[in-house]
Amino acid sequence: MCDVFGTNCNLVGTIAGSVPPTVAFYVPTIFDYAPAVMVKVIDSNNCETFHIETCVSPTSPTPSPSPSAPTTPTPTPTPTLTPTPTRTPTPTSTPATPTPTPTPTSTPATPTPTPTPTSTPSTPTPTPTPTLTPTPTRTPTLTPTPTLTPTPTRTPTPTPTTPPIYAYIVPEPQDNGGSSTSVYKLGNYMYYLSGATVDTNVSWNGYGSSGGWADPASVNYSYMMNKYISYSGFTSGSSGNFITPISTFKGLIKQSPGIGTDSFGCSVNQYTFETITVSTSNINPNEYYFYSVWIPLSGVGGSMTNMTIQLGYSSPPCAFDVTLTPDTTISSTNVTVTSGAAIPAGVYRVLYCSSSTLLPSSTPAINNIYFKGDTKS
Repeated sequence: MCDVFGTNCNLVGTIAGSVPPTVAFYVPTIFDYAPAVMVKVIDSNNCETFHIETCVSPTSPTPSPSPSAPTTPTPTPTPTLTPTPTRTPTPTSTPATPTPTPTPTSTPATPTPTPTPTSTPSTPTPTPTPTLTPTPTRTPTLTPTPTLTPTPTRTPTPTPTTPPIYAYIVPEPQDNGGSSTSVYKLGNYMYYLSGATVDTNVSWNGYGSSGGWADPASVNYSYMMNKYISYSGFTSGSSGNFITPISTFKGLIKQSPGIGTDSFGCSVNQYTFETITVSTSNINPNEYYFYSVWIPLSGVGGSMTNMTIQLGYSSPPCAFDVTLTPDTTISSTNVTVTSGAAIPAGVYRVLYCSSSTLLPSSTPAINNIYFKGDTKS
């Protein structure tokens, strides 16, 4: 018995003599959580044949959620307005220029002698002296220029706005089969770097190929998760049964304290995400999908141990069928996502609920699926 790629094979039994109508063997424990296995049969002439069998995984129990701790808002300082002093111009006095007064020149008269029989002295005729009248000089009156004092304008204090931060649902198709399936193509992408060069940093090829989630204790865990979420089927949603880009499956994470409601009217706690819908048009309703939830650490106050999830697959929004508690070891391990991935770059935590999020319960899917964050711890 092998995995769907024909590797990790284990001998489960030998048939001696004639082949009976039916024979039963136990499945090795390494395939307990595999969604499918390869059964290989080799006869005495070394001729072999194989068949892919679909498996059913167990469902994990749901522990009780833990309450989240409130945070204290930070006050915003208000700037103080300081008026700018205004200079007042000093008036300049213009001195008056005096008008010069001309000084008259007196010309004496010359007496003319008149011959007479009697010698009579002539009397000179005096010339009158003109009187000078001074011209008054006007003194200009200085009019002071009024000083304009500007009125200070109040600058409103801007209210800080927090950009929206979203959680993302990641559906991985489980169409096990040949090399044309989405599971095979994702596994091939994870296994190789380029061409035929094997990526030695990868020991996990996706949920469908590896039959479970990657080991968070691996030194390459963050590298494998970043490579996984950067696959073109997740970014473009146009490859096989990868139908819709991951950017479509997002729910706003509530930042303010207290309890609010989302667009469906469902209650939402602080640092949990609003209802995310996966409709039958977003996926291939004839195939199973495994769903994981990716939470940006910046959207939950910078720290998180776990977050319970409310899941609805046969009921309307807000009337969820089950509350799930993800694997705590995985949900408390950081994953660094780089630019170019299906979700924005940053540090994330992955919520993994094993086969509980392998949906629908049977094909074809006829109902929408609803995911909502419940309580962050």
